[in-house]
Amino acid sequence: MDGPYELVFCEFKKAGPEWVLRVFIDHADGVTVEHCQAVSRIITDALEEEDPIGSDYHIEVSSPGVDRPLVKAADYQRFLNQRVYIKSHAPVDGLKTVTGTLSGCSQEGVEVINESDGQSYTFSFGVIAKATLKPILNFC
Repeated sequence: MDGPYELVFCEFKKAGPEWVLRVFIDHADGVTVEHCQAVSRIITDALEEEDPIGSDYHIEVSSPGVDRPLVKAADYQRFLNQRVYIKSHAPVDGLKTVTGTLSGCSQEGVEVINESDGQSYTFSFGVIAKATLKPILNFC
């Protein structure tokens, strides 16, 4: 394994009739299939040794993808000036969702310039329900 790997996000949820442990990782050189396999083996070995879950499930390890979730303050700092999607628990200046440019990040929250109206909106970390990168993909 040629880590270090960054744990971006993980979730344990029902997908159809099965439980799935989804683990999203990142790597400085990008995530390869070999990286996913290596991390999957590490997780499987650790979970088999401890058996904390107690029910049947399977593990999926992957890259966070182009719509990478923004979870930690460091994620927001890393992706300043990128296009993002923010969904909030409660309206901020009348809006619950904004797509635009991530223009600022502080200890309290983030600032996004809404591409719909050009206005700047500030979301405290406590009000953000979901945040992802939202790149524009051009397929030529």
